[in-house]
Amino acid sequence: MDELEDYAIKKVAKGGFIIFLGIVLSSIAVLFYKVLAARYLGPGDYGLLTLGITILNFAWLLGLAGMHQSIGKFINHHLAKKQYDQVKGILISSFVITIAFSIIILIFLYSSSAYIGNNLFKIQGLDTIIKIFSIGIPFSVLTQLLKYYFYAFKKPEYVIISESVFEKMLNLIFIILVIYVSASLFTLSWAYVISLIISSVAATLLLKSKLKNILKKELKPKFNFKQLISFSFPLMITGFLGAALVWTDTIFIGIFKSEVDVGIYNAAFIIASALMIFWLSFGDIFYPIISELYAKRAKASIRKIFEVASRWIFILVLPIFIFVLAFPTRTLSITFGQNYLEASVPLVILIMGYFFATLFGLSEQGLRTFKKTKFLGISTTFALVGNIILNIILIPLYGIVGAAIATTLSLIILSLTKLFVFKRILKFGYNRLLYLKYLSSGIISFIVVFYTFGLLDLFSTYFFIAGILMFMVLYLILLVVFKSFSEEDLVVLEAVERKIGIELTVIKRLLR
Repeated sequence: MDELEDYAIKKVAKGGFIIFLGIVLSSIAVLFYKVLAARYLGPGDYGLLTLGITILNFAWLLGLAGMHQSIGKFINHHLAKKQYDQVKGILISSFVITIAFSIIILIFLYSSSAYIGNNLFKIQGLDTIIKIFSIGIPFSVLTQLLKYYFYAFKKPEYVIISESVFEKMLNLIFIILVIYVSASLFTLSWAYVISLIISSVAATLLLKSKLKNILKKELKPKFNFKQLISFSFPLMITGFLGAALVWTDTIFIGIFKSEVDVGIYNAAFIIASALMIFWLSFGDIFYPIISELYAKRAKASIRKIFEVASRWIFILVLPIFIFVLAFPTRTLSITFGQNYLEASVPLVILIMGYFFATLFGLSEQGLRTFKKTKFLGISTTFALVGNIILNIILIPLYGIVGAAIATTLSLIILSLTKLFVFKRILKFGYNRLLYLKYLSSGIISFIVVFYTFGLLDLFSTYFFIAGILMFMVLYLILLVVFKSFSEEDLVVLEAVERKIGIELTVIKRLLR
């Protein structure tokens, strides 16, 4: 392994570990938030809350105007060349564009809330929820934009502070207070918006304090609005269409069915989409790193870190996939409760779609780096159109099961298409022997633990949770026994070791 590859892998490992920690903390807070909301409100009001949050997510993604996906590339490109005036120009121009967009969207959504709630969805009370959440659009946009600034400057630890601590943890604290005082759905909605406001203010102050050299008045920014917009606009379309692909099922269930169905389906969606934590944790740091390598024309190094990051994603996601696929009803019962068990079949279907999307997700960051944004836009458009058509056909016939089928088919086809095109560009490969070892470790450990529990009739809730822990421990042991790790994996471990400040000598010896 050459010096550049070693540097790149260590950067991905360090950043990936921090981002993974942040995303895990955020996801745990979000999961507890949604579980508490679902249990407290019931499927009906929880469905209304879900629709409000989904509409907000659509709005802030459109308000970002694709800037969040392009600033990492441009900032790292200019930082590598020490063009700090260009960096400052990107920071200011992307801020102006996104805030302007978000205010326009706020005005439109607030003024059309009655039509959307009463005529499109025909759900009583949804118009008020939309008005409340529309207030949070600029703050949500700003929080997301600042997050990607931090990623671009390779400061993922600041994302943990701004997003995990302030936004997600505040949401969780607020819902606990709401439940304690027996407040309403509307109070809960306002609490969500307030947490966005606090998070955006905290992230802005953090950015100003940490980027004083770039933001100082003496440094005159060099603007290039045309380049930024021309690159970002296709990414805005791609990002919006990609999000629409994920959230379309929720919207169409709300249109064709009821808010109760939305709430039940969302339980399956939350669990299945949680697999994407592992793609996002590596992807958000992978993109700026390979953009820097692309500027240095280091294609071989990009290939190597793609292969390493893909393997680690597979290792992490496999046991969760196996468990949820085998025990969908028990998973829903433990998390969301008995009122959401109807989501078990959609959960089995969705977990397969998100498994593929997570495993091959890094292909999207790779295609962006190699300027294949037009292809991403076209392929995502076709997937979205197909998903919409399938939703329109299948939801009236099969309800939430039909929605899950539509989304899963769309995710699998889109993921395989992006993988095929990126593989032709980068010409990377998968070490089949290593992947076979990962798969064997997961399947064997699962069968041993839960077959034994079945024989001993130890499937009460507490024993079941203990079984999950035993499954994970045995999985890790078998990975070591089968010698499932390579030289690059040790580089990843050493980078994590330096970042957390704890000696992992014993683990490194086991992996050798």
